[in-house]
Amino acid sequence: MMNKVSVSFGCIILLISQLELSIAAGTQELLGRVDDVPNGDTIIIIDQNKKRHKVYLLGIDAPELKQPFGIEAKAHLDRLLFARNYQAKVVITRRTAAGNIVGTVYATELNSPQYNNINGMMVMSGFAWANLRTSKQYIGVEKIAQNRKIGLWKQKKPQAPWLWRKGQK
Repeated sequence: MMNKVSVSFGCIILLISQLELSIAAGTQELLGRVDDVPNGDTIIIIDQNKKRHKVYLLGIDAPELKQPFGIEAKAHLDRLLFARNYQAKVVITRRTAAGNIVGTVYATELNSPQYNNINGMMVMSGFAWANLRTSKQYIGVEKIAQNRKIGLWKQKKPQAPWLWRKGQK
């Protein structure tokens, strides 16, 4: 009886592993070098074929450049990527109508195999909001940044970029 349970459990683990591999195989990724950081939630990547791709960081919304902490958010994203030699991997979630990429940006320290989630690091350091319209992934890290009063959370009443943009129309 013990062997049947072990065999069944082994089969389940094997099926889960195969499912994970098939999901991972279906994931689209972009590898390249960061060429520009226009703001705190957008980067431009050049792939190995020298093609430029505009990438919006999924699940976050950084202050606009004319907003308080907008320039600081852009500078912080640039520093995060500079520390990782500007090499990045983007897990693509979708494309916009204009063909731009929306995804999660990962970067690694030089000579390190471990990738860091740059989107989450922007929220954790207080330079971006969790954008609930696109992902709920960073809600917890936003709360941590708020409680620590770091980055834009130093302000008494920080204005979310989506509300700021409405006021600019």
